[in-house]
Amino acid sequence: PIGSMEVSIICSSSGVMRASCSSEGNQLLYSWTLNGDSLMDGNSSIDLDEGTDGNITCSVKNHVSHGQTTINVKPCP
Repeated sequence: PIGSMEVSIICSSSGVMRASCSSEGNQLLYSWTLNGDSLMDGNSSIDLDEGTDGNITCSVKNHVSHGQTTINVKPCP
């Protein structure tokens, strides 16, 4: 089963925003959406434009179960 999930956002000094999704479980497949639109699949972290604004969702699945977490993203300061 998939354990607790958490999404974190890191703003780098160069203005790039990175979203990271952490989850417990084996053979996890990650997918991302921003405001309902699909982003890149397959990685536990994804780089976003510095002006990204809205709801980002990390979905995780494996052969046993699945889960998702959504957080609100604001542009980097």
